[in-house]
Amino acid sequence: MDKVLVDTNVFIDIFKGRKELLVYLKSIEVNVNPIVLMEIYVGAINRIEIRKFEKFFDDFGIILISEEISQTAIKLIKTYSKSHGLSIPDAFIAATCLENSIELFTFNSKDFKYIDDLKLHKIKT
Repeated sequence: MDKVLVDTNVFIDIFKGRKELLVYLKSIEVNVNPIVLMEIYVGAINRIEIRKFEKFFDDFGIILISEEISQTAIKLIKTYSKSHGLSIPDAFIAATCLENSIELFTFNSKDFKYIDDLKLHKIKT
């Protein structure tokens, strides 16, 4: 089973009704990091929706931000923020993948494709 970190935009599509994505996530080992969780919670319309999201994310692994992930995110920002516009949240998402040797499942590949050694997950059908 593929172990991946799933980006915020994939979950947003699920919450907008793309049920086939939820079915697909059941076929892989899904992980998130605190950045993805915070982005989802910020987008919630109220506390009831936050509780719904919390329950939803209980089924997935959470990879906390370690010192190594932080150091890698800093290196990515120094390398790519000016040349490619890498944002701080995306640097932490990419660093989480790099430090844990896992793929990133995102629909915004343009935000990450230039990062050396970062593997982007392709949906397997």
